[in-house]
Amino acid sequence: MPAQPFHDLTLPDDAVVSAPADTAAPAPRQHMDMKSISEAIARVEAEARAACSAESRAHAEARARSLAEDRAAMDAEAAAVALKNAQAAEAAIHADRERLESLRAAAEASVARLEAVKQETAELRARAQADNDVRQAAEQRARAEEESRRRAAEQIAAEAELAEQASRAADDLAVQTGQARLHAAERLAAVQAAREEVVGIASADARLATLAREHERQAAAARQTAQTLARTEAEALELTVQRERADQIALEAAFNRAAAEARALEEARARAHLEQEHEQIALAKAESERSAAQSLRLRLQTEKEVRDAAIHRERLEAMAVATAEARREADARIIAATEARIEADRQLRTAALARVEAEQQAEIDTLAKIEAEALAVEQIQQRQAAEQAAAEAARVEMMEQQRATQLAGERAAMARAAASLAAAHNDAEQAELAALAMQAEAEQQAAALAEEKAQLTSQLAQAEYARVQAEQQAIAALKERLAAEQLAQEAAEQRAAVEQEQAEALRRQRAEEQRLADAAAQEAQALRQMTEQVALEADAKAAAAQAASAQARLAVELGDVTQQKARVEEEKLARTAALLEAEQAFVAAERATLAAIDEKLAEQRQAEASEVRAAKAVEARLASEQAAAAAARMRAEAEQQQLELARQRELAEQAAAQAALDKTAEQKKLLETAQAHAAMQRKVADTTQAMTVAKQELLDLETRRQHAAQNALSAIEEKLAQAREQNRLAVEEGNFAGALAAARARAEQEQSESLARDVIVRLKETAESVGAVWRGR
Repeated sequence: MPAQPFHDLTLPDDAVVSAPADTAAPAPRQHMDMKSISEAIARVEAEARAACSAESRAHAEARARSLAEDRAAMDAEAAAVALKNAQAAEAAIHADRERLESLRAAAEASVARLEAVKQETAELRARAQADNDVRQAAEQRARAEEESRRRAAEQIAAEAELAEQASRAADDLAVQTGQARLHAAERLAAVQAAREEVVGIASADARLATLAREHERQAAAARQTAQTLARTEAEALELTVQRERADQIALEAAFNRAAAEARALEEARARAHLEQEHEQIALAKAESERSAAQSLRLRLQTEKEVRDAAIHRERLEAMAVATAEARREADARIIAATEARIEADRQLRTAALARVEAEQQAEIDTLAKIEAEALAVEQIQQRQAAEQAAAEAARVEMMEQQRATQLAGERAAMARAAASLAAAHNDAEQAELAALAMQAEAEQQAAALAEEKAQLTSQLAQAEYARVQAEQQAIAALKERLAAEQLAQEAAEQRAAVEQEQAEALRRQRAEEQRLADAAAQEAQALRQMTEQVALEADAKAAAAQAASAQARLAVELGDVTQQKARVEEEKLARTAALLEAEQAFVAAERATLAAIDEKLAEQRQAEASEVRAAKAVEARLASEQAAAAAARMRAEAEQQQLELARQRELAEQAAAQAALDKTAEQKKLLETAQAHAAMQRKVADTTQAMTVAKQELLDLETRRQHAAQNALSAIEEKLAQAREQNRLAVEEGNFAGALAAARARAEQEQSESLARDVIVRLKETAESVGAVWRGR
């Protein structure tokens, strides 16, 4: 502003009076504007903070709702899976109990089978002892039969010798008969008697030859029977050896089966212990699933509380949104009022400049008129100006103090409201963080439980696999035992068949011995008849001897021929006596033979009795073996039933393993769902981070805008400083009107500067509070 020349500084009264009125009139209006501006600024700040907190709460609640819904779905699936797992565990426990019962029954059956095997072993030992006794009896019987064959051979040799002697005697008798026929031609009666005697002797010789041939045929049949009996006994011995071998094999098989059954019993006990461990594991798993269900219920209750808190927070945020809307409207009004105030300040500045120019012109016009009164007016003006300035300063100071007090109260109330909102927001965020921490901890626990459950499932699958392997091994051992029992049964059947054949051979032997006994009886009857016939022949020969003596007496009378005939007759009698003695010796030998035959028959009867006893023992053994075979069949049926039970148990275990695999798959699905949920949470976190970055960018833009506004205000301050400098220069030049205008302008500028400073400070505080809120988020 150019310097004006110093002229008259006097002012008219109306101008002097109107100047303080012009300066005092805008004070109440400016005070109301500052109050409304400060209230608007406070409201705008509160609404900005409420909007930020509402937006953050809305995002957090939306995220919490989505997480709660996902968690509720996952918990429902987990509850369903837990229920299925509990049902499967109960079914597995029931199957394990049934398997334990079946294993106990199998163990009892194994114990009973071991007792039966022991009893069968004892029976086999008794049967082996009986077989040894039978074999010893058979050996004794063979020795007795060998002795009887030897005696029969001796008897046959004696009979052959007797037959030869009889043939020789017959030849001698034939020669003597021819001689007697030649010498007894004269005596027809004697010749006839001799002829009859010779015919009787010939017929007796023929009968003796026939009996000898019959005896030889019987001896040949006896030898053939003895050979057949020897072959039969050899076959019986061979069958006995085979039976002993079969018994030894059966004993070895029984011992092996007993060892296998003992191993199977040990395996059953181990399997029972394993089943008990499985039952304990299943109980622990059910307990863990029960605790998981309890934690799931607690988590659902917590999530319900979180949802209730979210609904309450939504209501609060709706109220905050309404407040933010009102605050935005107030901000718009404040911005419009600020722009109007700036425009009014500009117009006031223009009017002030124009008024200053007019006053300068008036001062130039009235300068000559007021030069005389300059000193007085100046003193009065200075005093009034000083008083007015003091009053104005006091009034302004009081107003500023009141406004500062009011602003401090409002600032304290806003600070308290902001602190309460920040505390509520921090509490909400802390509750949300606690809920998220609880959720993360619950998810970690669920993941740990899932991992532990997966480990338990894998251990259970391994244990089930081991148990299946053990069952398969037990089944294989059972099959081997069944095969051994089948072999033992076949050996027993073979032994029974052999013993049946042996019994049949013994029956044939008894029939043959009975036939031999009948033949021996017939032979004894024939020998008795022969003895009677020999006795009759001896009587006839005695009568013939008497007749011969009579003839001798007659021959004495006849002469030398008769004597010679008598000597021949005597020789004949001597030979006849010798023949009689031989026949008596033969009869004695036959009696001895008959005695031997009776002894042999007695021995045969004893042998038959022993054979009957052996046959009864064999029949008893056959019955016992048949009972053993029936017991073996029943045992095989029981083993088959046990195999069927084992197959059903294996199917049940396969179903349990399949259920465990399904449970593992469901757990994998749950783990995948948890991973998807974690990925969604990561996406939500990424979205939140992106929102944070966007809000940080907005904050940066707001900060730059604030810096731009601060720069503009700095430029205004510089302009005001330049204006103050110009006013100072004007005062230094002594221009009263310029000084007055400068003072008025300075007062307005100070008011504008104070107002601008307050606005800048509030904007800075708002920016800092918003930045702090966003940084806290």
